[in-house]
Amino acid sequence: MVGTIKLKKGWYIKMTYRTQKKLLLGTFLLLPLMLMGLFFIYPFLRLFYMSFTDWDGIMPQYSFVGIDNYIEVFRTPDVWISLRNNVIYIVNGVLQNIIALLFAVLLTSKTRARNFYKASIFLPFIINSAAVAFMFTFIFDFERGPVNAVITALGAKPVSFLGNVSIVNFSLAGISLWRYTGYTMILYIAAFQSINPDLYESSMIDGAGAWQNFIYITLPEIKTIVELNLFLTLSGGLQAFVEPFIVTKGGPVNASNTFVLYTINAFTQFNRYGFAAALSVILLVIVLILSGVQKKLIFRGD
Repeated sequence: MVGTIKLKKGWYIKMTYRTQKKLLLGTFLLLPLMLMGLFFIYPFLRLFYMSFTDWDGIMPQYSFVGIDNYIEVFRTPDVWISLRNNVIYIVNGVLQNIIALLFAVLLTSKTRARNFYKASIFLPFIINSAAVAFMFTFIFDFERGPVNAVITALGAKPVSFLGNVSIVNFSLAGISLWRYTGYTMILYIAAFQSINPDLYESSMIDGAGAWQNFIYITLPEIKTIVELNLFLTLSGGLQAFVEPFIVTKGGPVNASNTFVLYTINAFTQFNRYGFAAALSVILLVIVLILSGVQKKLIFRGD
């Protein structure tokens, strides 16, 4: 079919409805694509280019240094220490998914006051990140914190949660666990509600139990949400910043530095924008590689 588009008095363009549809879709997509190019593609290309320079982030002059920044990244021990600390956040995120999945299963059953429990578990997520960090600074305080007050009351010695090099990262990762478990749980609950209940009725007729229903029906049906949550966990663990920045400032003795915190310090404290840009590019590559491996593992049977 052919339609006519009127441009102005006396001017007409004839084109098929298929062409008109493509033109309309292209027009609607043009602005989002322009915004994506302006705020994502161009900044990334600029960041990638600057990672091959020695720009300090202030002066307009800089020199092209090739891959020197990337070589320095791999030769700097503090970078690997920071990345190792991020692994703790990633492992903590896997634990977060397990706990959230357990809560989701319990709270989608006929549990009394389940809406109250849902709201209580989800509440930490809506609290401001900085407020949560400052709150746990007090909770983990060595002398006046409530946790050590309980430990002391039980007759044990107080624990330096934020001053002990061996446990500081686990303490900080625990803050993330407390804050994001509710959000992950809500995603799983929403996924459960999208499953066709006829599947469970059929399995019950065949004599399947609750555990068999969970393994052979629930998990396969929510596989996409599992992948999403694990991706959010992976990227969030690699981008951990707020907790170590506010609570410990990367201390003690840089023991709680994370990759993002180290990158930001490289720019803000040492004016090494080119080096920080190289760190940022490497972080993006790590996220893409790990997410690709994760997808292969989850969908290897498909």
